[in-house]
Amino acid sequence: MDAKIQIQELLRELYKVISGPAGYKRDWKRQQNLFTSYAKVIRTSADSNGEPQSLVMDIQDYPDNFQELIGERAFYEDEIQNIIEIFGNIAHAFSTYEAWKDEERTQFLKRGINSIQLYHDGKSWKITNMIWDDERPGLTVPAKYMPKTITETNG
Repeated sequence: MDAKIQIQELLRELYKVISGPAGYKRDWKRQQNLFTSYAKVIRTSADSNGEPQSLVMDIQDYPDNFQELIGERAFYEDEIQNIIEIFGNIAHAFSTYEAWKDEERTQFLKRGINSIQLYHDGKSWKITNMIWDDERPGLTVPAKYMPKTITETNG
C-alpha cells in the first residue's frame, strides 16, 4: 500500500480514537498503538498575557490529561485538511482539525493544526511526536492549510 495512504489511514484512526459521545470510554491502548513507545505529545497555547506556553507529555500520560480537560463530555475532532511529506522512512503531516461539542457538528469548539512526525519501522508507520496549537485572537489557520472551497477551485 502507498505510504501516503497508510499515513492518511493512521491519521483517520487518530481522530476517531478521541472522538465520541458523552460518557464514551476511549480506547487508549488503541491510541497508543498509533505511536512509538517513546513518543511525545505537546499541547501549546498562549497564557493570559499572550506568552507562548507548552505542556510536554509522554504518550502514556496523554489519556489522563485528555480526561482532565474533556472528562465525560461529548467531543468530536475531525481532520479537515492535511499536507503529508515523505522521505524514506520519515514523514511529516500538517493536519488541520476542527473540534465540536456534538456529533452533528453544530456546536463548534476550536480549529487548529497538529504537526505530526512519523517513522516507518519496517512494518508500519508510527507517530514519534505530535505538537499542536489552536486558533485564538490574532492567530488563524492560513488558507494553505484549509480545505479548498468551490470558489478557490474554480477561481
